[in-house]
Amino acid sequence: MRLLNVALVVLALLATLGGYMQEKKRLATILALPPDAARTLYERAQLRRERVLIGLTALLVAGAIAALVLFKIFPR
Repeated sequence: MRLLNVALVVLALLATLGGYMQEKKRLATILALPPDAARTLYERAQLRRERVLIGLTALLVAGAIAALVLFKIFPR
């Protein structure tokens, strides 16, 4: 059990570090671009993030509905 906890902490640390490095690269790219191109890049990334969040929300709602349906079919 202790090994599992250590593995989860290491995984979370790597995910955080990866996110930091990705954001650092994105900001460097934006700073290197002219203002109009940087704005366009930012807006496209924002739209992509919104779509991912909408998809994730839809997936969670579908999972909740499936859990409710299964609970009705197979009550305890």
